[in-house]
This record gives sequence, C-alpha cells and structure tokens, in this order.
Amino acid sequence: MIIHYDSNWLSFVRAGEGKWQVVSTSARRVQNRYADCAYHNGSFYTVTYHGIVEKYYLDGPNGPTKEAIIAHSTYSSVLTRHLVSTPWGDLLQVRAISANRVDRVRFQIAKVHPEGYKKVSPDDLVEHAIFVGLNHSACLPSKNFPGLRPQCIYFSSPWMTATFDLVARCRGWGGVRSYDIERRVFEHAFPFVGMPKSWRMHVPSEIWITPNI
Repeated sequence: MIIHYDSNWLSFVRAGEGKWQVVSTSARRVQNRYADCAYHNGSFYTVTYHGIVEKYYLDGPNGPTKEAIIAHSTYSSVLTRHLVSTPWGDLLQVRAISANRVDRVRFQIAKVHPEGYKKVSPDDLVEHAIFVGLNHSACLPSKNFPGLRPQCIYFSSPWMTATFDLVARCRGWGGVRSYDIERRVFEHAFPFVGMPKSWRMHVPSEIWITPNI
C-alpha cells in the first residue's frame, strides 16, 4: 500500500499483480492528508495528519472497505505521525511534536485502541527499538542487533508539506537521529553536516532500507 498524489490518495497492489488499485481519493483530506500506512495483523491501517486511524478490508465482495478505528483526534503542533506494528501484536502511533511551537521537538508513543490512544512507557517496549521515517517503519529487538539501543527511536527527520512552517522553527532539524525515550535526549545517528537554512525545504529526507534478514 502506498500514499501518493500529494498525500491525498491511497492505493494498493497484491503480489503478482501488475496494476495498482486506488482505494481513496477523498477531497476532504486537503487539510488532513495521509501521514502513514502500515500492514498489521493481516490488515492495512492508515493515520492522517490529524490522527484519524482507519482499518482497510481489501477482499470484500463489493470491493475494498474501511472502518474508522479512531474517528476524532487533534492536529496541534504535530510534525509527523507514524504507524508501527510490534512483534507482540500492538499497533503503535509514534508522533513528533514541536513543543510549544518553538525550536524544541519531543516524541510521543501511544497504542492504537478502539477506545482511543493509550500512552506507552519505555518499559512497554520490552528491550526493543523503533525505526520511523517517510517509508516503512519497524520495531526490532535490540538483543538481535549489536549496537542498537533499546527504548530508543531512530528516525529520519520529516519534510512533509503540511509541516513546513513548524519544521522551519526547529533549529538543527535534519539528518538521521536517535531519541532516548526515557531520558528524552536526541543524538545524531550518523555524521551530519549542517546546511544553509534556505536549502532546508528543498532537500529530501533520508529513508530506511530494510535488507532481507
């Protein structure tokens, strides 16, 4: 499943098929575009910039249908939202927030639940680390990957159209970083060379590449 057409369209394709099928082209999403999608427990899920979560059923007799899992949420100063499927069966939403609309950023993690989002603590990650970005997100056990720190979020900084104004206020926002959830500390995951402010909005974000392991 992919998000495209300025984040307003949603399409999918099955393995072996040669044509994408459009699922949604809703015009009402001009101010509430898709932020992320994820495959979880046999179904696809999407989350919008405003935090609305929908579950998609692609094999119905009358074509694809969807169900609103979380129908109402808020936008506030959210930079981006990501959906992460965990090995223990939870679907998490990870969101980056511009704190108080100034140059500070923080992360929040919540479990997607029919009754609404439920807060997740660092201990709930059970020695796992989270990877998020503008492509595929993942939750990996740190014990299987030397050098990977548990209770950390590794992320490529977002450059999404609807958040340009907020991103411009976040000094030093860019590159691949890690965020220690318990200590609330940011670090560069790889060497990062600063760039002129005027270039910021024209440089694409880094993405994660997942090998066959």
